[in-house]
Amino acid sequence: MIPGISLERPPDRNGNACQCCPGPVPQDMFEILVNGIFAFVMTLIVKNNFPLPRYIPGDDLPFLIQYIDQVTSDGIVFVFTFVMMVIFYILFFEMLRHMRVLDRGFVYLSFGYLLSLVFIPLTSLLWTYSDVNIPYAVLFHANILISGVMMVILWRHASRFERLLLPKTAPGIVSNLSIRLMLLPITAVAGLLLDWLDVSFGEIPITVLYAIPVIAFVVLSRDT
Repeated sequence: MIPGISLERPPDRNGNACQCCPGPVPQDMFEILVNGIFAFVMTLIVKNNFPLPRYIPGDDLPFLIQYIDQVTSDGIVFVFTFVMMVIFYILFFEMLRHMRVLDRGFVYLSFGYLLSLVFIPLTSLLWTYSDVNIPYAVLFHANILISGVMMVILWRHASRFERLLLPKTAPGIVSNLSIRLMLLPITAVAGLLLDWLDVSFGEIPITVLYAIPVIAFVVLSRDT
């Protein structure tokens, strides 16, 4: 459980505990699969941002200071990426929390969404080890945009069919979740435009740019 979201589903219209309805994939098993993929993504993020030194000279104080400075810088990037993944995680499981059955369309779209998440740390790994000058900021914004759009499509698919949602899912909940799902894709589009204008990454770092949707997400989440 993550603070601010309960994975326990609300009771049905008769007041009974909600049971997983028949579907192409049992919902509990699907949640276990999604948790495993998120754990794999976070493992890649940790591996990319906290590289261990190949050797440590015994009396080389400048090397030690440089290494500590690098670990601090990588730690900030890790926290930033971790926050992005937490938002994706919370939003996805909020969708599942308000669904009573998963149809084939939702399951297939979810696999595309999870695959897009895996590419976020893989892009960072490609940028780290490639000798080619890769525009990392552009790739990062593109990955966030694709993942965010996939989540919007997922929720649009789920909220369009009443048979997929729990009976007591209020329109306000659907609207609030829809707004929060748009925060990261809109920010990614803004980041791509700023990079096209050669403004981002220097004058407006990625961490500062994405702090805006993070704050908005926290504020809007209090209304749910």
